[in-house]
Amino acid sequence: MKSFNQTKIVATLGPASGTVEIIRQLIQAGADGFRLNFSHGDGPALAPLIEAVRQAEKTAKAHIPILADIQGPKLRIGQMPKDGVTLLEGERITLTERPVEGSVHEVHSPYEFLTRDVKAGSRILLADGSIELMAERIEGPDVICRIMTGGRLYSNKGLNLPGTRLSVETLTAKDERDLAYVGRNGLDMVAISFVRSAADIHRAREFLGNSKIPVMAKLERPEALDHLDEILEASDGVMVARGDLGVELDFERVPILQKRILSRAAVRGKWAIVATQMLGSMVLNHRPSRAEVSDVANAVLDGADAVMLSEETAAGNHPVESVEAMARISREAETVTHTASVSFEADIMSFAAGAAGAAVSAAERLNARAIVALAGSGLTALLVSKWKPRLPILAMSAHVPTLRRMNVLRGVIPVAIGERAGMERQLEAADRFLVQDGWAAPGDTVVVVAAIPLGEGKETNTIRFHKVRGGK
Repeated sequence: MKSFNQTKIVATLGPASGTVEIIRQLIQAGADGFRLNFSHGDGPALAPLIEAVRQAEKTAKAHIPILADIQGPKLRIGQMPKDGVTLLEGERITLTERPVEGSVHEVHSPYEFLTRDVKAGSRILLADGSIELMAERIEGPDVICRIMTGGRLYSNKGLNLPGTRLSVETLTAKDERDLAYVGRNGLDMVAISFVRSAADIHRAREFLGNSKIPVMAKLERPEALDHLDEILEASDGVMVARGDLGVELDFERVPILQKRILSRAAVRGKWAIVATQMLGSMVLNHRPSRAEVSDVANAVLDGADAVMLSEETAAGNHPVESVEAMARISREAETVTHTASVSFEADIMSFAAGAAGAAVSAAERLNARAIVALAGSGLTALLVSKWKPRLPILAMSAHVPTLRRMNVLRGVIPVAIGERAGMERQLEAADRFLVQDGWAAPGDTVVVVAAIPLGEGKETNTIRFHKVRGGK
């Protein structure tokens, strides 16, 4: 069978990858979609990147989705001296709401609920957890702390309050404006930061207007894990933001949590992306570390739909090489995967989920060359992909947004068809694609899944066995 990457790659765009030519090279290297980080600008500021992706997409003759990653509230410290300061273990320091210039004695934080949320005994982490403070007492706008783990501290570094319930809202005013922009401008998917409950997802949808853009929940807060099933129910998928989870929780828990989240997403039939620090050393180096290779491989083995590159492609020295490395690791890991024994829960099982599993089982037994999901039910390709078949899943659609979104589903290859194409026309298109692209030869078997009658939005209810025709 023709070789292909089942696990998709999402690459973050930034200064190192913002031109049409570099984006085209990233697609050629294996990128299936691109992330825009709204922490670094609003919609108009990121519009040139959107246009660059659309131009590169046409050149590559591919269906490339854009994921808008909404910033959410960011807890940070204020300004420090240009060269930073060194905080020494055992010393005291004041974290304050007052707008002071930072020093070894006091550091400003613009977080408006700082002294409301922090209590005596609270842990405070700075700079991605590399510096740890312990709050000793609250005095007006000041939190008097002892430095438990020291280090070098620079301006605008992140502030985390693990174990503390935060008073801040999930969506800021900027987020609301950005969501409205995303809804108006037809981006393909959106990820919501700082999600803590299903209500956060419902509220985000309000600002997207009438658009049907899939909404993903970034899982980076401990509260989200307490409400995982309800968040999965409310959202279209999840992003495992391991960097933040590893700061908010004990880092040794993150690998097991990743497995749990991906398993629950598969059961619920939801998108799942694993993100942050996957090939971090490639920001500077040409090759990943052996530990990073194992990390990416485990995400593939855990069943992620996609793995994501962040700083590696946005600001790193080797964006194209990072995608190439990710593709190579994923492809090798997929050689040892097998059809997943996804156990759909009784209250979630449906005709669609059952038909998807039956189609995969039949395709494996018949040594079929592909599974073809006909247009008409948006769930079909998604649910088939959750059973992790070895063979490609051809997903037919006449709608460009749908084709783009399906391009970040595990094992799915989107195929464009004409508007209102019936079953036979769709099968003709599938035959053409399979033969011309080298996936199958005339006479080979494929398994077809569909929601009959086509175009009526019914659940997947039909399986058909089909012999590939000449593909003329």
